Amino acid sequence: MQNKFTIGQMARLHDIPIKTLRYYDEIGLFEPYEVDPQTGYRYYTLEQFKKLDIIVYLKLMGVPLKEIKRKMEHSSLDEFIETLAEYQKVTKEKIRHLQRVNAQLTTRMKELEQTRHINQIGAPFIKHLPSREVVQVKAEVGTLDGTESVLRDLKKKISHITPIMIGKVGFILSVENTKKQQFTDYDGIFLLVESDVSFKHELVTLIPEGDYASIYMREKRDTTGVYYDTLLNFIKAEGYKAEGPFLIRRIVDSFISHHEEERLTEIQIRITS
Repeated sequence: MQNKFTIGQMARLHDIPIKTLRYYDEIGLFEPYEVDPQTGYRYYTLEQFKKLDIIVYLKLMGVPLKEIKRKMEHSSLDEFIETLAEYQKVTKEKIRHLQRVNAQLTTRMKELEQTRHINQIGAPFIKHLPSREVVQVKAEVGTLDGTESVLRDLKKKISHITPIMIGKVGFILSVENTKKQQFTDYDGIFLLVESDVSFKHELVTLIPEGDYASIYMREKRDTTGVYYDTLLNFIKAEGYKAEGPFLIRRIVDSFISHHEEERLTEIQIRITS
């Protein structure tokens, strides 16, 4: 059978599963040129290659199979160009999204790499920070289940804007709760927004620019009390006033590393003279 190809040959030549070609035949999208009445074998011709290429291309662009079938049956040049233009817009948006994700990954990787070189564990210091845009949820979170519930709800609301949440989640803890030894009774959760992302949302707020007293720790949560006391004593000794609450961010947590010596948490609190 010159210039005729079996379904297996067609599948190999176009890198398409045989079952996909059979399905295309069933829905009338791409039918074989000939079907052997005795064996039921499907045969295709060289002239059908272009049509299959177009189907594969449109499917890759995200065009639904029903829409592809309709365009194959009734399309004009203008309609085909319009279809390509429409899905070109979709492709450009996907590219922008991937570029944003790539930038966020690069930023996160750099920050994680820098944690290897932090040696001032347990030593308070002061740094000036610019204003930071965050998505904030004010809710009393005192249990692991409660924390996960709030995070799941937060992720649903903003995952389309900033899909990478690892390492950007922080907790808000009042000075009063630290004095009561209630180190996990958080007053809320916040998510740092990337500097290249700008969007409006009812949960978006700003952590103000200013001087912040900060301290790094690698210990577990149940040993953090001494760090809050150390930070508050440092602020007082330096002649500043603490403008709570505490902002706690687990830069490297147990999800990222099972090695306790690699875990890193930063505690910050704004200060005024």
